[in-house]
Order: sequence, then structure tokens, then C-alpha cells
Amino acid sequence: MKLNIPRVVKNWKYANQINLNNISFQENVVSKGRRFSIQNEALFWNEAFKEFNLIPDEIEPIFKNLIGNHYLDGAHTHKHTDPAPSGYVHTRCNLMIKKPTIGGNPIIDGEEFNIEVNDLWLNLASLEEHSSTPIYGGERLIFSFGALIKLDKIKNILYDK
Repeated sequence: MKLNIPRVVKNWKYANQINLNNISFQENVVSKGRRFSIQNEALFWNEAFKEFNLIPDEIEPIFKNLIGNHYLDGAHTHKHTDPAPSGYVHTRCNLMIKKPTIGGNPIIDGEEFNIEVNDLWLNLASLEEHSSTPIYGGERLIFSFGALIKLDKIKNILYDK
């Protein structure tokens, strides 16, 4: 999907202020070497979405905000889309906190994005197929801000409305 705004904010100004307390990881049952920790609250949640000219309607109710961790060589996010209620878009602003030597980049609708530590990127998770490249030589750690946003608001940032 083409956006009329940049998809990536390089070296996001709030990146170093994200708090990683109370991490209790759950293994991802879909793929080996991945785990996550749901976070009920997130500092700078509104600020993350404002970077992409978006005003969220509510926190995404299933995964909320989360810390995602790929920790075994070869681990990656499989290609998928996420659910959203009718009329809403499951939207994620993801922050790269730690990146392995090789891999860990997001792939959105078939396009790989080169993301570095402290970069924030937008994923319209219920509209776009997304995945990531396999990791090697370290781990991938992201903070994912999750929201439901009305489809009409999302149309404002799409290239082809």
C-alpha cells in the first residue's frame, strides 16, 4: 500500500525514553525463537501515531502494546495480516530497540525496509501483509504501539484514496 507520508521516522526523538520494565515474555506458538510481552500502557503512545498524522481511536484490544523479541538465529515473523473490527484498521507503530548483525527488517506488502535501532515505522497491520527477514548474530527487540483507527482516518494518509 502506498502512503502519502513517510513510512519510517529515522532516529525517533522519544526512542531512548521507552521503558522496558515488567517484561514477562510468552513464547510465540506460531514460530520458534519468537516471544512477546503485552504492555497495557505505553509512554508516548499518542506521539508515535502523531508522527504519521494519525489519531488513534483506542488501544488495539488483542495484543495491545507489546514488546516483541526474536532471539534465535533464523527466527522471523511469518507473512500475515492481523484482524480488526469492521470499519477500523489494526495499526502499529513499531520501534526498533535492538537489532541483530543480520536481518530483522520488516517486509510490508513485499517491500523490505532497512530499519535501524531507534527507527519508528508504520504498519497498517490489518490492511497490509507483513513479515520480517530472519535474524542471525544477535536478537531483534521491538516496542510495538497498537491501535485501532477508523478506516476514514487511515484513508487520509493513503496515496490512492
